[in-house]
Amino acid sequence: MARGNTVELATQLFATQTEAIEFFKAMLARYQPGKRVNEEDALHLFALLERHSEYRTKVGCGIDHFSVMMTVHGTRCFQLVRKDGDKTDFSYLKCIRSSPPPRKQEVSQAFRWVVRFDLFDAKRMFVAANEDTDGLITCAETKERITPAHAHLDHRPPMTFEVLVTTFLGSHGIAVQDVPIVSGQDGQVSPEIADQTLAEKFRDYHTRMANLDLVSSKINLAQSSRHRLRDGRIKLGQKN
Repeated sequence: MARGNTVELATQLFATQTEAIEFFKAMLARYQPGKRVNEEDALHLFALLERHSEYRTKVGCGIDHFSVMMTVHGTRCFQLVRKDGDKTDFSYLKCIRSSPPPRKQEVSQAFRWVVRFDLFDAKRMFVAANEDTDGLITCAETKERITPAHAHLDHRPPMTFEVLVTTFLGSHGIAVQDVPIVSGQDGQVSPEIADQTLAEKFRDYHTRMANLDLVSSKINLAQSSRHRLRDGRIKLGQKN
């Protein structure tokens, strides 16, 4: 399958556009007009909407939640409800057929740099609390006993790091290409967020929303941070 035919979202990788269309068509059919989309499906919609060519206009001041509405033609469509109560519809077909947002990987790296010390401290405290007398801990994925040196701190599904970045930006009405970053400077090892207020908001969001655990480094690298959603409860639309 040609790479160009894939549809890659923060939450899901579809081999073809047809596969993505069927996924969101089935999601839409599960809801009656006027019903709010549940938390797990909302994560997919946050990720899908990033591809919309009018993303900035659609999200406005930021997304509170998603619902389903009836169009003038008598068909259903998704709509988003902004934090100020305004609503607007959007086409999942248009999102699927559009290009992915530019700079997404660089922006994600910059946000990861924001929380690097928090992640370091979280791993240290987790190891201290769970290391046995043999100096081993349990991999959350395989349940095998591993050394801390062979463990990576993992953002567990459904709130993978990519999903955290996607939902944070969507809830604040910020397009990926509008995130102010600095890169390529002498001695700089990672892109960095230029707006410190935005960086601190993300750090707070990450602290509240991330579900962290230790997994074997070989498992974590093999997954390449590309998880499918699993059962779990999350909180969306939180007021900051």
